[in-house]
Amino acid sequence: MEKLEGQNNWSRWKRQVTLVLKHQKVLDVVSAKNAGHAIKELFCDGGGEFKNEGVRKLLEANGIKFRMTVPYTPQQNGAAERENRTLVEAARSMIHAKNLPIKLWAEAVCTAAFVLNRTGPTGQEKSPIELWTNCPAPKIDYFKIFGTKCYAHVSKCQRRKMDRKSIPCILVGYAGDHNGYRLWNFEKNTIMLSRDVIFERESPLVKLIKSPERSPDDVVDITDEEPLGPAIVIPAIQDGGRSQPVTNVLSTSSDEPNEQPLRRSSRQKRLPSYLANNYVLLAEKDLTVSEALESEERELWRKAMQEELDSLAENETWDLVTLPKGKKVVTNRWVLKVKRKPNGEIDRYKARLVAKGYSQQPGVDFEQTFSPVARFETVRALLNVAAVKKYDLGQFDVHTAFLYGTLTEEVYMRQPHGFDDGSGRVCKLKRSLYGLKQSPRCWNQRFVKFMKSQQLQQSKADPCLFIKKCGNENVFMVAIYVDDGILVGDKSEIDSFLSNLKNEFKIKIGNLDTFLGMQIERKEDGSIFVHQEGYTQNILSRFNMSESNPVSTPCERRVPDDDDRPLETNVPYRQAVGSLLFLSMTTRPDLAYAVSTVSEVLDCPKRSDWIAVQRIFKYLNGTQRHGLLYQSDVPLKLNCFTDSDFANDSKTRRSRTGVVTTCGAAAITWLSRKQAVTALSTTEAEYIAACDVLNRDLSTLSIRVEPRRFEGYQFLYLLFLFQVQFSCLPLPKPLKDANGKAFVEILSVFNGVLAEGLIGTLLGT
Repeated sequence: MEKLEGQNNWSRWKRQVTLVLKHQKVLDVVSAKNAGHAIKELFCDGGGEFKNEGVRKLLEANGIKFRMTVPYTPQQNGAAERENRTLVEAARSMIHAKNLPIKLWAEAVCTAAFVLNRTGPTGQEKSPIELWTNCPAPKIDYFKIFGTKCYAHVSKCQRRKMDRKSIPCILVGYAGDHNGYRLWNFEKNTIMLSRDVIFERESPLVKLIKSPERSPDDVVDITDEEPLGPAIVIPAIQDGGRSQPVTNVLSTSSDEPNEQPLRRSSRQKRLPSYLANNYVLLAEKDLTVSEALESEERELWRKAMQEELDSLAENETWDLVTLPKGKKVVTNRWVLKVKRKPNGEIDRYKARLVAKGYSQQPGVDFEQTFSPVARFETVRALLNVAAVKKYDLGQFDVHTAFLYGTLTEEVYMRQPHGFDDGSGRVCKLKRSLYGLKQSPRCWNQRFVKFMKSQQLQQSKADPCLFIKKCGNENVFMVAIYVDDGILVGDKSEIDSFLSNLKNEFKIKIGNLDTFLGMQIERKEDGSIFVHQEGYTQNILSRFNMSESNPVSTPCERRVPDDDDRPLETNVPYRQAVGSLLFLSMTTRPDLAYAVSTVSEVLDCPKRSDWIAVQRIFKYLNGTQRHGLLYQSDVPLKLNCFTDSDFANDSKTRRSRTGVVTTCGAAAITWLSRKQAVTALSTTEAEYIAACDVLNRDLSTLSIRVEPRRFEGYQFLYLLFLFQVQFSCLPLPKPLKDANGKAFVEILSVFNGVLAEGLIGTLLGT
């Protein structure tokens, strides 16, 4: 506003002319009483808040000159514009560094001005506030990092007996004359004042505040806590009942005088247990090439990168040529990753040269890109068959698998970073390098061609399952997921296949203890136990739920609450649901319903949804080693159980389908989801559920169902049963309703399968 001695920032936010007049009168009085400073001239732009009759009369009465800049020439008032930019840049950095909402911009600007007035440079031995007031240097030992998570004390008069004694807040400024802190109550979206505050430990953005001309003795340490490292602090949400909200702004009432500064204790500070209900998601940072080569593991990374280049040269991946005119070059990058075992131990350091395929153009340097992978249902079915028939298991990993695919398009790429010969030539790719859009498809075509040469037939149910009949009853099966394969069969067949595979590809052979994130254990009696204990421990630690109290069920009945508020944007709801979704799809059918309900609101989750996610984590904490046990010496009998509720969704009134397919004693497939159409009766809901499972699982289950219709192997002769309610019988005629066409189609599909004898109906109670 005014360039005064000491460059003191008097930042207030004016919306009306009356506020400007009031502010100007206060500033005039303060200026007259502090060190003899008085306003001599007001220099501003032509804004209406200054250019009006009221301001002119005030200035004339106090003998203050009034000047304005030329329109669209803010550089004429450079001092004020520089101060404004400093404050705006500081506020922007403060808000985005803590991922706070933009609506707190005014608080950030005021805090920046407050701090700069007490610490900013002046060209003299005093701070701006000292020069302005002619008072001793103010204490700043109570300064905290803007945006720090804290807990404000709730006085006795503002709470009832069983209410919480503190509320979580975010520090957004200082109360100034009130000798306290300005806090943002994100639960109520209000600004409050408080002196009794407990701050969480934070990694400081700036360790020291120091003026350029000050001596080292004047440097003030603004924090005495040890940094925690990069982390995202997630606001705590109570998992129990509701507390009485604080309706009044917390005052700074205290028996101590206002002049006494806030005192900091030298004791080691720990949060009380009742305040420790916060959730921390550790931030993972990608490793760059320069960081890897400067780290303590640089020799291991160099070795990994050299092995990757040796593999590329061995497969004759490219030729160095001069770039033809009119051709486009694809860039590349190194991807460095530490491969870990399920228990967290380091397996190996892996370096991969990846082409940046996003720069490719369809129809120019690639055509089709689709490539199938083995389904989890297929893998579980193979493990089940291996347990019942007591087959041997094997596993292989094709090293640099994509490099075995042959490109049919003309693609040029720059030489790898750090290994450029300086000739200006480019790499004309002959093999499908990782990162190219068509690479997975090229590799899959090459592998399918090899499998057919080994007399293995490609399954119609899953294109990544290959089967070979050995004798009357024994079979040999291979499932491939990109470059990882699983083998099921007699040991002689496995050894023979691996020998031929070695002659064609460079592979790594190992015992089948992990596959696609699943931990596989073979028991002494031949049974196979599949679980994800290591993955469960990792996600519990990632979302800081390792110390949570276990519960007996993954979910509980939820009652709609109109007062339920949206969840804060910095809570990792999507990440948590995604981690749980992978677990529920692989080895945990007991999580299917709970995870499906919390995944329905990914776009706008509420606090009750986050509490539901927390309950799933608590259930996992007590069931970390739960999984699927495929027993031996049990008949290969396939049973499919399906059921549905009726209009249980309070918003859409749609029903929910639940399906579990077992073979022997363990589940093979499962499903829990909302039906796509609205059923008008329980009978319709049951038929829709049966139709859903047929449309989804019949092709997958075909590798294990009726031999005359599908694979033709006698050991796969299974019985397919549906358990439904009594009302779900073949109806004599289609039901009539408002949406009759869709329902008639459902009945025709289901009744047609019944008529063909593919399934039988087992009536439930």
